Amino acid sequence: MIRSKIKLDIFKNKALVVTVFTVLISVLGQLLFVRFASFNIEKIDYGNFVLLQTLIAGMSAILLQIPSHSFDRFYNAAPKKIDFINEFRTILLFVNFISIVLVFLYSQIIDKFTFTTYALLIILFMFLNNFTLNQKVLLFNLERGKFFFVKVSETFSKFVLPIGFYWFEGTLESLFFGMVLGYFISNVLILSFLRGTPFSIRFNIENIKKYFTFSSPVIFMAIFTWGISFSDRYFIEYYLTTEDVAIYSILAVVAGIGVVIGQIYFMYVEPKIYKAYEVDKNHTITLLNKYLLNLSGIFIILFVFVTLLPRNVFTLLIDKALIDQDYYYFTILVLIMSVFLGVVHTAHHMVFKLKKRFDLLAYIYLIAFMINMCLNFFIKESGIIMAGVSTLISYASILILQLCVYRLIMKSNT
Repeated sequence: MIRSKIKLDIFKNKALVVTVFTVLISVLGQLLFVRFASFNIEKIDYGNFVLLQTLIAGMSAILLQIPSHSFDRFYNAAPKKIDFINEFRTILLFVNFISIVLVFLYSQIIDKFTFTTYALLIILFMFLNNFTLNQKVLLFNLERGKFFFVKVSETFSKFVLPIGFYWFEGTLESLFFGMVLGYFISNVLILSFLRGTPFSIRFNIENIKKYFTFSSPVIFMAIFTWGISFSDRYFIEYYLTTEDVAIYSILAVVAGIGVVIGQIYFMYVEPKIYKAYEVDKNHTITLLNKYLLNLSGIFIILFVFVTLLPRNVFTLLIDKALIDQDYYYFTILVLIMSVFLGVVHTAHHMVFKLKKRFDLLAYIYLIAFMINMCLNFFIKESGIIMAGVSTLISYASILILQLCVYRLIMKSNT
């Protein structure tokens, strides 16, 4: 009995170590990219790159939330995993077709980009969708070793190859071409790992109704999330300049390094919680609350630590001329705090996922979205720091409302 427990503990520690290294590889790639962007990419190119990535995030918010959340929630309960996976692969075929229509409509409104850029954007979106779905299979099967290699491949796709192509070509299109090539290679790799789940068309009307009923509120929640997290780029573009979009995005990416803790949390904790919930619901909720409390404590300690760091530390990634200005320094502190709050309130979503109460989250996000939109209008007078402040206040309101609503849910169940 003792020996088996020791083996189990070793396995758990090994899984955690692999998870940490998986996240660190991605973070290192992101740090490399943001340093390159800060010193080597023209601000106009990087600003436009960010705006188009924001478009991809918006399409994901509209098109991918029902498939993504339904896949997460029902995967462990599916009796035939291959049929279940192929149902969602089939759904992605429709999603990819709709993405072509949306990008075409966007190109008719925003005509500042070339046909090649929009074509690359569509291909990237398709590759990214299929990659994201297939990597979930490895994660939920707890195949962390294979998942590690897949994430390494994704790091090259998102960060290393775009740097290489921009270094030689120096154009906006070269950034996207590097990502497209990278995600093509990553899809080939992940499909080689999933040879046991060959693709087939699976279309089950009853299941689609079930998925839609479960996750339909998430569409609104995702749109509101996109508005809170990314719409400020378009406000900055409208009220200020594309170069200011680039500067704000660089500061946001550096601040986003705090997400590393969140990524470790989501990759290590969430698959375990989903699996445990099918066995013992009450114990799983108690365990989840403990994880959330620990996560919040870690972020409080980290923020205090960041405020004590000398500014010169930031010059490793950000132009010294920027970070030496109090305005940009305080902007990045606001963004770091908003990132920490964002991870905590997103982690708290799982309580609502397990209780199947996405409808309540949608109302919460609507309130936060309205707050964010109103505050973003002050970007014209206050500059990019107001974009960070509006996001911070919105995330704080989401967390407070989630905690209040969750308490009401628990009281009603007692």
